[in-house]
Formats: sequence, C-alpha cells, structure tokens
Amino acid sequence: MNEKVNIRQLKTGVPGLDNLLGGGIPEFSFNLIAGAPGSGKTTLAHQIMFSLASPDNRALFFTTSGEPAIKMLRYQQQFPFFDLEKVRESIHFINLSVELMEESFNSVLKRIEKEVKNYSPGLIFVDSFRSVIDSDNENISHTSSLQQFVQKLGIQMSSWQATTFLIGEYVGTRI
Repeated sequence: MNEKVNIRQLKTGVPGLDNLLGGGIPEFSFNLIAGAPGSGKTTLAHQIMFSLASPDNRALFFTTSGEPAIKMLRYQQQFPFFDLEKVRESIHFINLSVELMEESFNSVLKRIEKEVKNYSPGLIFVDSFRSVIDSDNENISHTSSLQQFVQKLGIQMSSWQATTFLIGEYVGTRI
C-alpha cells in the first residue's frame, strides 16, 4: 500500500484565498504572484508574509525597487495585517537595487543565496522579479545569460527548505 506524503497547507491570511487554493499554500512550494502594474501584487505578498512570519518561520523580502524599504513599509502600515513587531522579530527586507544597477545577474543571485544562507528563512519573496530582467536591457540580446539566471534562481528557490514567491509584472509573453 502506498502512503501519500502529507503536505502542510499554509494559511495566507487573505479572506477567501485559502478556499480557492484548496486550504492554503503548500509548504515549501515555489509560487508566482503576477499581474498588471498597480494590481496589488506587493500588498498581497505582504499580507501573506505578515500572516505566516513568526520567530520560527522567518521571512526574507528582497526588493529590487530604487525606493527604500521604509517608504514601502510606510505605505503597508495602512493595512490591518501590518505588524511592526513582526518586522522587528521575523521579517527582514533586503534591497537589491545596487546589485541590479552595477553588477550582473550572477551577483544578484549570489547576494540572494548569501542572505538566505545567513538568515535561514522559511519564507522568501523576490519583488519585482521583472525588474531583475529589465535591469539588463543593454545585454538583453544575451538571452542565454538571462535564461541561465532565471533557471538558476528557480532551481535555487525550489531547493531551499522555504516557501518561495516571485512577484512581478508578467504582461505579455516575455518573462
């Protein structure tokens, strides 16, 4: 007789979403939050993160925007899910904009790997993944380096003992 593996479902904290997902987000899954600009992707990611983060399930949130995390957090404080104590204890924000402006895809990947190794999170968010891709516009003809980056990041995120999320604007055919 074959025994099935029991995959724990993580409650998102988003009214109605857990029902749509069949109970929640599968633990250690690789997830994509995509949509048009201004559709609420980052807010949805934050709501999930604040619902799930705890001292035993810490969260790393990588942002690629040029604006500081404090500006983003100031906006998020208007929502009832925001918990400043969790930011102090369980949630860590890393801004990758310098690596994106000055370095290569491999530097961004190495920084993400380093932070994951040092922090040992149970939740990892990369927002906006589209910014990583768009940052290499002058080398966009080098699609093999872009594809390798996407593949490496996907493999890395899937292999970590963490529930991971890529957040971005995925309008059109190009990832």
